[in-house]
Amino acid sequence: MHHRFVPIALAGLLASCSSPAEKPKDKPDTLVIGGYDASGQTANLYEMPTPNELFQIVREMSGEGQKRMMSPAKEVDRYVTTPKRALNFGVYATDLVYASSYKITSEVVRYYLTCKKLGDELGLSGSFSDGDFTRLERNLTHGDSLDVISNDAYERAYRKMQDDQMGPTLSMVVAGGWVESMHLVMRQVLHFDPADPLVVRVAEQKVSLDHLIDMREAYKSDASVTAMRDQLIKIRDIYDQFPVVRSEHKGASPSGRQVLGDDITIILTPEGFDQLSSAVEALREQIIQPEDQSAAPSHS
Repeated sequence: MHHRFVPIALAGLLASCSSPAEKPKDKPDTLVIGGYDASGQTANLYEMPTPNELFQIVREMSGEGQKRMMSPAKEVDRYVTTPKRALNFGVYATDLVYASSYKITSEVVRYYLTCKKLGDELGLSGSFSDGDFTRLERNLTHGDSLDVISNDAYERAYRKMQDDQMGPTLSMVVAGGWVESMHLVMRQVLHFDPADPLVVRVAEQKVSLDHLIDMREAYKSDASVTAMRDQLIKIRDIYDQFPVVRSEHKGASPSGRQVLGDDITIILTPEGFDQLSSAVEALREQIIQPEDQSAAPSHS
């Protein structure tokens, strides 16, 4: 698979996150997220893969999901500042989509309620609604329905943050979601093979990471956003060590848009993959660490 540098000036701010089995073919599994200029107008749009799109290949490769890989829902009350809540909203929303995709019905309701709680605290009330919760309970035995419901809520939350110009919060949510998605995908790679579709998918996320970093430029005055940007840059530095193969792109994209520039293929190495995985896991641990957990060294 290849990266494609494409113009991202799309008409809609968000694309649908519906399940692969039910979504229309003309709705790609990407979110189109805007940044703002000094006047508060949308200045740049960034395409980000949805967790649904990332997990589809995991489902095809490995079959069943693993609850132990998700962030513990019981920690939700231990995130008290807006940046930490935003990061972990992204984490939990990703876990919700993961549980829905894998049909882990015992966890779907738990993570839906967790997302609703954090969402309400972030000012996203209505994104995870009582109506959808009722739909979830009614459809617990229908995996595709769970997938659609969780993705609808995921999309509404992003749309509200975009419409209400909650730029710093949105950037933190997207970062948390990206890190959790990478964690869930990379943990499925038990034996490194550069041709493994999972490894190829990890390589492709260099473009998404570039977008994550770029969208933080508008919020340099926010210390939390800047701190997370610095952490993401460290991960990009690892990506930058990998060999890159460029080839001329021919034809339009799957959506029919003309693609400008070259196809870019990033070649991961076993050592590089391990380094990348360690960096992602370290950042994830930092993100999900409860805020009331003492960072002070113990005295013996």
